[in-house]
Amino acid sequence: MNGVIIVPGLAMATITLRSLLIAIVFLVEACSQDDEVNRNSIDYFETHLQKDMSHERVMRLFGKPDEDRGSGIHIYVYHLDDSTEVWVGCTDKLMYANHLDKDGNLLKTLI
Repeated sequence: MNGVIIVPGLAMATITLRSLLIAIVFLVEACSQDDEVNRNSIDYFETHLQKDMSHERVMRLFGKPDEDRGSGIHIYVYHLDDSTEVWVGCTDKLMYANHLDKDGNLLKTLI
């Protein structure tokens, strides 16, 4: 057998380890792609905003706003990379979200 020693079960362990390593590589790749998402884009807000989401979820998804202009309710202002803004009105739940241009004109009602 040319000096080859065959150990029962070792081939299966090698296949299992190889499968585990491949799964880890795919997981790391998926996580790194999520990190590359531009959170300062209108696409991110349009994809993730949902009617009646909680205040906590808004903060978790979009982070600390650039401004809080509210009085009585929070009006969070997020400055986007394209010089537009997203205004998010919240109490304990999201009430509205608007996309505005740099002059404050409404571009789109998001919620």
